[in-house]
Amino acid sequence: MPIFRLSILFFLIFYSVSAQTRYIDSVFDSINVRTYNYAIKANDTLKLDIYQPARDSISKKPLMVLVHGGGFYTGKRNESYMVSMAKNIARKGYNVASIDYRLTQGRLSVSCGVPQNEIFQVYKKGAQDVMDALLFLTDYKTDFNIDASKIVLAGSSAGAETILNIAYNRHLMSNSARHQAIKIAAVFSISGAIFDTNAIEKHNSIPGIFYHGEKDPIVPYGKGAHHSCTIFQKGFFVLEGSEKITDKLASLNTSFILYTYRGRGHDIFNLPTKDYHQAFIFLKNVLFNNTFYQSKIRKTL
Repeated sequence: MPIFRLSILFFLIFYSVSAQTRYIDSVFDSINVRTYNYAIKANDTLKLDIYQPARDSISKKPLMVLVHGGGFYTGKRNESYMVSMAKNIARKGYNVASIDYRLTQGRLSVSCGVPQNEIFQVYKKGAQDVMDALLFLTDYKTDFNIDASKIVLAGSSAGAETILNIAYNRHLMSNSARHQAIKIAAVFSISGAIFDTNAIEKHNSIPGIFYHGEKDPIVPYGKGAHHSCTIFQKGFFVLEGSEKITDKLASLNTSFILYTYRGRGHDIFNLPTKDYHQAFIFLKNVLFNNTFYQSKIRKTL
């Protein structure tokens, strides 16, 4: 199958939008929000918020799961920007779940001075929490009107690292049979990376859209040290970012879009409207229309 290297005008070729289109545009005005406890772990009661379009006639809807960033020591599922994003996506016709997960809360920072094995445990806890939330959501998929074949994981920074490791390095995050059985349809990553792209094979080469600054000093765009740590520091370990992940997806004939922002670092979270909109056109075509598409777009913000 040929690989298409097209421009940002992909939507003009693959989808002509003459009216408001479900899963791409805001087609619902009113959103219902409910909060649930999905797990209790020691002193942490973990919550998630579910956002659903009101008065929607479709009984089984795709689910987008939002995992906030914050370096594993800060951030909340219901911060104002997360609420705004969740409502925006739910208005397109998605079910949306915004999730809390265990944070270090000052007891341990993910930094160059902390031993690698301790940092890895922080990654694992976060990933296991998100997978437990996914189990909760799919166990009650009928009650929540979820189409379990169309689950999209979305995250930025630490949240993106979490969702990408669940997608592509799950064997490192958990040995639970139930966690291993979770099916993910696509990923939506802003400034994310994984431990090892060699683990991406045909069976787990999940489609995705990736946004990354090429000069990111915190989460590498290509292959490099997390937080730019040196090899002599306790917290040194190597991650592979959006460039390396999409190189591997390309070799496996898996659909993706990579937005590379020239000269930008770890500060791209307020995405341009057109670039953000493109993610939903991509998801509509890849998940619902089975369209094959690959593109790498370099631009200046």
